[in-house]
Amino acid sequence: MAIEHLSEQERDIVLRCIKTTAAYIDDREKHTRLGVQPDDLQCVIASWPHIDDHDESGIGFLAINNSMNEVCNGFPIAPADWSTWFDSSLPEIETTYRKWLALKGNSGGIR
Repeated sequence: MAIEHLSEQERDIVLRCIKTTAAYIDDREKHTRLGVQPDDLQCVIASWPHIDDHDESGIGFLAINNSMNEVCNGFPIAPADWSTWFDSSLPEIETTYRKWLALKGNSGGIR
């Protein structure tokens, strides 16, 4: 699984993206925007880092891919709120997202 090949800091960035997305996107929109139900997203968070990201249609993959895509390209996070969610810059998050995608042999975008 690609997630296992990320550094601890990179895995932390991914988890923060998932948690931020869980907070920013209303439960009624989660399945439409992320491809996972709210309870499934919470299960991914609770199971972290022991998730399965190998299957592009699986909950682990969808939670990572679509959450990171939302943080990088979707909802805006006000500069004043950024440090509440992240201790990394947006370019660092984008680099981590691209690295994870490369490990998966994929390109970005919502699945």
